[in-house]
Amino acid sequence: MYKKCYQGKKLDWNLHEIHLWESDDKHQVIQYENIAYVEDEDSHSCKGLNGELLKPTINWRYSQNEKFKANNTPNLHFHDMKIHQKFLIERYGTNDEPSTGHKELFFDIECEMLDSFEVEEIEKANKPITSIAFWDKGTDKNKEGTWGCLVWDPKGQVKETKKVIPFRKESDLLYAWVQIIQETKPDIIIGYNSDAFDMPYLYYRICNVCGKDIADQMSPLYDYVDEPVKSKKYSQFFYRSNMFIEILGIESLDYMKLHKKYSWKDEPSWKLDAIGEKYAGVNKIEYDGNLNDLYKDDINKFVEYNFRDVEILKLLDEKLDYLALTRNLSHKGKHNYSEVYANTTTQDGAISAYLLGKGIIPPNKEKNPQRKKGYAGGWLFCPEAGLYENMFDLDLTSLYPAIIRTINIGKETYVGRIIDADDRNNRLGLNDLKSMDQDTLVTFENIKGLEERWEVGKIVQAIEKGKYRVAANGAFFSSTRKSTLSVILEKWFNERVDYKNKMKKAFKSGDNEKGKYYYLMQYTMKILLNSLYGATAVPNFRYGMNYSILSEAITLSGHRIIQESALCANKLYNKIIEGEIPKDKFKQKLDLL
Repeated sequence: MYKKCYQGKKLDWNLHEIHLWESDDKHQVIQYENIAYVEDEDSHSCKGLNGELLKPTINWRYSQNEKFKANNTPNLHFHDMKIHQKFLIERYGTNDEPSTGHKELFFDIECEMLDSFEVEEIEKANKPITSIAFWDKGTDKNKEGTWGCLVWDPKGQVKETKKVIPFRKESDLLYAWVQIIQETKPDIIIGYNSDAFDMPYLYYRICNVCGKDIADQMSPLYDYVDEPVKSKKYSQFFYRSNMFIEILGIESLDYMKLHKKYSWKDEPSWKLDAIGEKYAGVNKIEYDGNLNDLYKDDINKFVEYNFRDVEILKLLDEKLDYLALTRNLSHKGKHNYSEVYANTTTQDGAISAYLLGKGIIPPNKEKNPQRKKGYAGGWLFCPEAGLYENMFDLDLTSLYPAIIRTINIGKETYVGRIIDADDRNNRLGLNDLKSMDQDTLVTFENIKGLEERWEVGKIVQAIEKGKYRVAANGAFFSSTRKSTLSVILEKWFNERVDYKNKMKKAFKSGDNEKGKYYYLMQYTMKILLNSLYGATAVPNFRYGMNYSILSEAITLSGHRIIQESALCANKLYNKIIEGEIPKDKFKQKLDLL
């Protein structure tokens, strides 16, 4: 299995260099041809998601056929995925066993206090780096790893040891860090809030002091590509810009971002000190004043402070195992570890790999994807403040995945939707239709966007006969075939059940290592199951639809189910309170809901 994979030089329009590292750690350079698939009624080569007859072509960019001459035309299939991800899908298919033998490097930097932490200030990198602490985990789990701290010590106050290396010049410290990266050759480098600060500041500071050419030599692909280190800016929280430094050949992971992704928690504080105390039982080194004062007044304690930050990271991963979880998810989605933050990337890769394994060519993403403005999200009931008696909780397990499977939601099963001509935002579900005069005509918008007039009674009959399934937003889905989303969710659900059973068996037998492995595998499946709905709400999701039709079908159906379940449960509970139903039969009644 692969550890990392990158797109290199473009040799021709659809011919690329691929740089691949597998578990044996050998760097492979592979020529990869990006094949597209074009619709051809006479072809017997392969089929698309909707049964389209397709044939592969390598000349799609230069074809004289206007139907598929331009990029992103409807009759082209599966040519618009990131090159390295498509390569991994085609090479490894549904094989998602985690790779082994990773070289992991935990690190943390300290520098003179900045005036601000805005992107512009980080790019300037005007303040000197005072120390870099690190822990090289190595590849053998039984090893203690290698600890180190490079410290800028112009006054010569720090004694050199196996762990601590002082430098009179900052430039020597930075050169030494580049050399450490070259010698240790880490597959993954891990920090805390490192994507937003440590990694970009360190890179730009090396550029300022030593030169960009030296900074770029941290990349194992320095001699192979024109841009071995890439800077990417992105928007965060709708108002603040952030950045990400990608060193080609080294996967960078930010443990704060991983915790936000995997814990689903809104922590009171996201500072490393608070997270370390809560999950690893360890705090940062305490000191008086600020870090600048500590560096000037007690440089040895300053070094200890820097070490402690890395130690907290080490203990956090021993406790939470987010790196292993990241590897699991990445191999499911056939992408690099640093791409795990985007749910759509993982879902896209995992579903596409499954389809190709079944001989089905994935579709292209929709052209000019549009998102419906303000569609309904999850339902939240907010009771009035006060003192209440006779309260109980009602929990619906895996609600959204269950809705997708039950209603058969998917872009290839979508038929159209009922709309009210006077209020296009008013949707009609099955219960609404049953309560209407059956002779009433309603407006049906088909998959092509054309409006038809349908008789309510005939619609209800078709639904009850099993021809269609309808969501609470009035969206109709065919029952003649299972949607891809339904199939993949069922597959993932069964896999999770299997992993959970193996986990229980392993822990019961005393094999904690195997039990932990299966725990992480089932948790991986849980993340995939629970995040698929979110992917359907993203405009450019390959297996979603414009205007958030699928995601709205899920959320509004969830509304109805929760509300109806609560009404039924309340009726039963009230009968218990009033003595109409014995308490010992209450659970039995609830199970029948």
